[in-house]
Amino acid sequence: MTNGVTVNLLAGGGLERREHPLLPPRPGGALLAVERANVCGSDVHLWRGGHPTLNDCVLGHEFVGRVVDTGGAALHDARGELLAEGDRVVCSYFRVCGTCAMCEAGRTNLCERTYDSWGRSSLQAPHFRGAFASHYHLHPEQIRVKVPAGVPGSLAALANCALAQGLAVVDAIRPELPAGPGLVIGAGALGLSTVVGAPAGTTWDVHDRVAERCRIAELFPGVRGRAELPPVAGILGGNYDVVVVAAGSPEAFATALEQVRPGGQIVMMGIINARPTDVVAIRPGVLTRKGVTVSSVIRYHERHLLAAVDLLSRPTPLDRLPLVEYGLDAAEDALAAAECHKSGRVSLVPGLDGGDR
Repeated sequence: MTNGVTVNLLAGGGLERREHPLLPPRPGGALLAVERANVCGSDVHLWRGGHPTLNDCVLGHEFVGRVVDTGGAALHDARGELLAEGDRVVCSYFRVCGTCAMCEAGRTNLCERTYDSWGRSSLQAPHFRGAFASHYHLHPEQIRVKVPAGVPGSLAALANCALAQGLAVVDAIRPELPAGPGLVIGAGALGLSTVVGAPAGTTWDVHDRVAERCRIAELFPGVRGRAELPPVAGILGGNYDVVVVAAGSPEAFATALEQVRPGGQIVMMGIINARPTDVVAIRPGVLTRKGVTVSSVIRYHERHLLAAVDLLSRPTPLDRLPLVEYGLDAAEDALAAAECHKSGRVSLVPGLDGGDR
């Protein structure tokens, strides 16, 4: 039986490369060969111990893969298209069971079995349940979408999670609010995916403490990069009707509360850590007195992944994001590069030797 490779986050810290046999897929699922996996900010947070429960798991979830084995059964994507060996697919990193109370209420992004197949140790069969690996076992309850032939893998890998998540954020913005400029805090792929997914003509200020990321943001139409934000007139003032928090630091929420105008909306997306140290001091009364709506967007719906693939099938400014690539053996270097914001995108490419190219 052929073996594959996984990159595992260890409970005590650090990474470990492991080899495991490539088992047949379960009925309704598939074995995929990973073409490339992006390093998402949440991967960096996990690497630094930022998740309250996950450890000893295969890292990686934002990727594109090729169908290797369907177990001989017919496999279809979310559009109903038949998937064949060699077809490229993107998939949600979470499951949608369709039968729990949340799914039956239409809130599939909050499925009660969301992470039943994710964040597992590779020592548990079928071993390949994270994308920092040579292969990936697709569960029957994961949303999957075929990638058109003309979409390069470097773009397709953004569909889940960055772009689909950004489209979910756009859906969450109250439609009666002005079309801009809004504020995005965090100029990574997640924040810029929100910009790309917004209706045509929407303008944005994109704030990031890293000047190079502000420069990259200005490659996108309708965007002004801001390393510094404009001053606010008093604690009940504000400069933006919509503030999207795409950065992972708790301080970003305090910045959002300061910058949002009375009657405006803060959309939370980037802050996912829940450690005892992940706290920030705010005055709750400011929320009340400003009349601010705070919305949180966690995961997304099937329509968002479908729309993400459609968007990537057309010319998109996301191809302007600088890209560096690393092999699986250089996973720690890739995580460090993503943490230091060396590039707009950092990818792990199985079979590539070394990295930073």
